[in-house]
Amino acid sequence: MRPVPAAVLTLALLLAGCTSADVPEVEVAEVRPGVVVQTVAAAARLEPAARVTVTAPTGGEVEELLVGDGDVVAAGDPLVRLASDAIDQQITQAEAAADAAGSLAGGAATAGFDLSPVVGAFRAQLDAVFPPLIGALGDQIDVLERAVETVRDTTTERLAELDPEELVELGLDPDDVAELGLDADPDELAERLDTTALEDALYDARRRLAEAEAGYRQARSQLVSAESQVRSQAQQATAAQQAAVEAQRQQAELALEAARARIDDLTIVAPVAGVVELSRGESGGAPGTIPDVGGFGDLGGLDELGGLLGGTTGGESATRSGPIAEGVGVGPGQPVLTIYDLSSFSAQVDVDEIDIVEVEVGQDVTVLIDAFPGREFRGVVQRIALSPQRPAGGGAIFPVTVQLVDVPAEVQLRVGLTASAEIEVRRVDGDTVVPTSALLRRGDDEVVHLLRDGRALQVPVEVDAIGDETAAVSGELSTGDEVITIGVELVEDGAEVEVVR
Repeated sequence: MRPVPAAVLTLALLLAGCTSADVPEVEVAEVRPGVVVQTVAAAARLEPAARVTVTAPTGGEVEELLVGDGDVVAAGDPLVRLASDAIDQQITQAEAAADAAGSLAGGAATAGFDLSPVVGAFRAQLDAVFPPLIGALGDQIDVLERAVETVRDTTTERLAELDPEELVELGLDPDDVAELGLDADPDELAERLDTTALEDALYDARRRLAEAEAGYRQARSQLVSAESQVRSQAQQATAAQQAAVEAQRQQAELALEAARARIDDLTIVAPVAGVVELSRGESGGAPGTIPDVGGFGDLGGLDELGGLLGGTTGGESATRSGPIAEGVGVGPGQPVLTIYDLSSFSAQVDVDEIDIVEVEVGQDVTVLIDAFPGREFRGVVQRIALSPQRPAGGGAIFPVTVQLVDVPAEVQLRVGLTASAEIEVRRVDGDTVVPTSALLRRGDDEVVHLLRDGRALQVPVEVDAIGDETAAVSGELSTGDEVITIGVELVEDGAEVEVVR
């Protein structure tokens, strides 16, 4: 037999003690005007304004690591220098081809021999240099295009929270900021964000790729033409030889220039300003815990931040568990570090599907952070996910981004701190506010019981807002009425009651 709940037993005993001759004892409270705030509460965690993962534009070995965990960098600062045997080999091959072409060009004017073997050798050398170079440049363009998109995506989310001075520091033209004003659309601000350095690098890589492809096609065309001339017109062998050798010399120099230009790709620079966390493991590190430094205007005193960014460095395993280091090999597109923008923080709130219909962008939020007991932090709903997450236990959870505002300077927030959020979904300044204990559900209605001449008068009400202790209601009741709060479950409409005061 299933046990009877203690609350049911207590109620049964109370009812049993109330005979027809008994009068229930109740407590009452006065209906008053007041403000009732209804909230949605949910678990949350802190996230920085932005995080940008920096990847290797080409494969190689870390020759020089110029930053460490906790270092503060500005956009364009060098971060890592790589060494690449593949690039070195391409340069060596291109230099050898250029030397050979130069030597042949010097003697082509007097030579009168069959060019077919020479042209064939040039074709083989051309095919050994250009296709790998073209492929590498294509990979570099893919990496740079992803980098440009990353900067734009991670920055747009916080542009609306920045004042004009911070927008100018981020890279916007001062005239653009003055023109757009303080109520500018974040997407329009993002479109004017200066990504010149990345886009210049992308433009240069595309130019070099186009030149290499065009040069490759031109060289092959010239070599084919030269072969045809050698076979069909022996009397023009000397002229054909000179044309082929000159074409080879020009293309060899072009290939050498393109190969040498790839040396610039071996220096990885910061796409944005922020605080550095080195990647952990062979595929890069997960976000760690890093201290808040209160904005980019005052980033001094960070010498002791190493080790506060998360990740593990001890122990031996089959894969590297520590941070990326000098002498470690990386592949194209592999994460080498992450840059965190700690100028502001948001709370990522997991709201249940039952409550999400009450949540709207712009609502005020009270954020409670476990690491700072007793303190409340103000926030504003910034974004509500359209698509939910579905936990293993069932149901649906909607991620909601709450931007923290007016965080005291002495509070050092960290990425990933556990928190909870109380989202203000309704605020009612009502004339008839009652304790929540006065509410009782009868059938499909919410009711309260007013005290009238020693008797309980049941009155249906509409709940306009319900808070932790009080509720704003509408119905046939007025300020100054008395409602039954304790013992309300024992009375019936019209029943005589005794008030304990």
